Amino acid sequence: MGSLVRRYKGSYFAYVLAYVGLYFAMAVFSSILSVYLTDIGKTASQVSLIVSASSIFSFVVVPLTGYITDRTQKPKAISAGLLLGAGAMGLVFSMCRSVWALFLLNGLILSFLNSVMPISERMAGRSKYRYGTLRVWGTAGYAVGAQAAGFAMEFIAPGAIFVLLPVAGLVAAVGFWGTENTPPLPTDSSSPEETTPRPSVLQVLANPSFFLFLLIACLFLGCSNVNMTYAPLLLNSLGVPTSTVGTVLFFSTLVEAPIIIFSNKYMDRFSGKTLILASFSIILVQFLFYGFTRSAAVAILAMVFLKAIASTLFVMINLKVVRNLLDPRYTTTGLSVINSATNLAGILVQNAGGILVDHTSIHTLYLVLCGLAGLGLVLTLFLKVGNREKVFS
Repeated sequence: MGSLVRRYKGSYFAYVLAYVGLYFAMAVFSSILSVYLTDIGKTASQVSLIVSASSIFSFVVVPLTGYITDRTQKPKAISAGLLLGAGAMGLVFSMCRSVWALFLLNGLILSFLNSVMPISERMAGRSKYRYGTLRVWGTAGYAVGAQAAGFAMEFIAPGAIFVLLPVAGLVAAVGFWGTENTPPLPTDSSSPEETTPRPSVLQVLANPSFFLFLLIACLFLGCSNVNMTYAPLLLNSLGVPTSTVGTVLFFSTLVEAPIIIFSNKYMDRFSGKTLILASFSIILVQFLFYGFTRSAAVAILAMVFLKAIASTLFVMINLKVVRNLLDPRYTTTGLSVINSATNLAGILVQNAGGILVDHTSIHTLYLVLCGLAGLGLVLTLFLKVGNREKVFS
């Protein structure tokens, strides 16, 4: 038994479990949450309010978790606690109907899962395995989770998706437990009077290039998060059944696999600015399709081939740009600050989107998102970021 544990610790399989479990949990809970909330009688404004709770709670929980992780250097224990806590609250969520109870629980569950994301990205970036070969398992986990959620909601019971959440959280926790310990970055022992600088949010925000990237990330991820909420509802409004929505999300997630697997071929080759411009261009085209089409087939094709590519690319861009703009000791803090700020932007966009959909249509919402994506393109032209750190090679 002891030898089996030793072989498991630091193994590739441990990373597979961590990524599959984490992203399956995220997908099974959130991928078609908007459809679930609509089915239990919530309006678009109420759906947006409940979904925006994750942004409100993450604004505090994610950077706090990043700070604690940097200070304690115990990412595995922190990740396990967050994953198991999210799973337990998922069971409670399935029994609630009050808007404010759903708001509270959704905020806690997704802020816990979002807090694990920066930890997993840093873990993958500093492991002995190539980033793309690890992150692709997150894609697989999310794809299967989205399909499982759609199937469970239509053919078993809507609440079944919340039973799968603690199971996925447990799998991910076991995976994180088996990953390698990430040692603290070495300090200069020849200068005993110098102490390792503590992570400081103010120091991170004082970097002008980082602050501009923060604004760009808020626009991109704010739009992307709203798209995650309303894309399933768009398909429903065009007559697509819930189980088929899950299938569409399954294939749209699998499409991103080559982007991740071959990330070492292009992520370190192209500048952060070029990659950001490409990401904004992709979501701009995607939102144009959603805004103007009234055909379910066109919307499905756009969703399968465009939805996941830009968002996945931006997750990797996020890590690349932060590594090139900040001191390595502040990587987790920087990623957490961006996560928190984008969640704040998501609060505004989600709730404004819900009001817009209630008073106009979901197609109008996507045309407004086109304008925000265009603004992000313009801001990116002013971004200055180096390309010295080889994160994905």
